[in-house]
Amino acid sequence: MPITFDDATVIQAIGLVGTLGGVTWPMFATRLGMLLGQLFTNLCFLAHFALLGAETATLVNVLSALQVAAAIPLGTRPGFRHVYLATVPLIAGVLLWSWSGVPSLFAALGAGLISLGRYQTDVGRFRLVMLLALPCWFTHNALVGSVPGMISDTVGFALNAMMLARMGAFRRRTA
Repeated sequence: MPITFDDATVIQAIGLVGTLGGVTWPMFATRLGMLLGQLFTNLCFLAHFALLGAETATLVNVLSALQVAAAIPLGTRPGFRHVYLATVPLIAGVLLWSWSGVPSLFAALGAGLISLGRYQTDVGRFRLVMLLALPCWFTHNALVGSVPGMISDTVGFALNAMMLARMGAFRRRTA
């Protein structure tokens, strides 16, 4: 009997490929590696959410992919910050244009926090902001039925916390 794939299988398979990126990017030690891993993840989840009909998340992932490209030179070209910051108001515009209730709110919150994270040139601060952003995306993904998204967010959260612990971010500072 031949194996057949229905639409749901294809949609979830694309999401699972995105999950691979979502669980890989936190393991990179450098900001550039993290950003490139996020780009891969954004492109996969862009397709996944488009096929799910989650319009806000689709558009936010388009903006996120563009934002990653704008974020890469921030550490070496400070003047590029203006280009990066110009991408941030677009998230609010996408939210208003594609509003579909609570899922849109959580997609926008997650994207806004990730924008703040990508703006950080310090890897530790980048990771800390991601710890705030990923629960927002998890909530969005639970609301729209993206199991791959929930897996990616959960593992990404845990890996970012682990990498921060390795960096000593949770150690008590003594004078």
